[in-house]
Amino acid sequence: MEQWRVRLRALTKSDSTVSWNWRNAHALRDFYAGHPFYINEEKEQAWFDKILTSDIPLSSFGIEQKENNILIGMSFLKDINLIHRTAEFAVFIGDEKYTGKGLAKEATLQTVAFAFDNLNLHRVYLVVQEDNIRAIELYLKCGFIKEGVLRESVFKNGKYLNKVIMSILKTEYLKQQKEYE
Repeated sequence: MEQWRVRLRALTKSDSTVSWNWRNAHALRDFYAGHPFYINEEKEQAWFDKILTSDIPLSSFGIEQKENNILIGMSFLKDINLIHRTAEFAVFIGDEKYTGKGLAKEATLQTVAFAFDNLNLHRVYLVVQEDNIRAIELYLKCGFIKEGVLRESVFKNGKYLNKVIMSILKTEYLKQQKEYE
């Protein structure tokens, strides 16, 4: 993309106040397979204390809107494995007024570029709930390919849901980059 509207940046301690509200919002929690418990400020701060000082095996990025320097979401490269050259990807836009505008796509493309260009990874994968249609469409637009389904692998809101595994390889990413040129 020629002109990015968002940038990735390091997270700071003060971001935990914003993210704490996001991670307790039903709209966000329903599409993530994380633990079902509400998060208090102390848990959020403890999580931040852990991630702020580590880059591997977890790299965390704040997604900031360039126009106003406001944190609007986060992206992650989790379980970075430098032997197999893989990582799991995750992204979310926490502030609902910034959803549906293509900003998650920009953050996804930037995070994937970081994985391949800076970490020299070979494969980036993700796991997404099958009912999260918007996210699956986003990942397909970003070059991810569906690999399979983990049947009834998450329990949410009283029912079991499938998860979809998707990935993009470095060769596919490089081909995509040539198409953008």
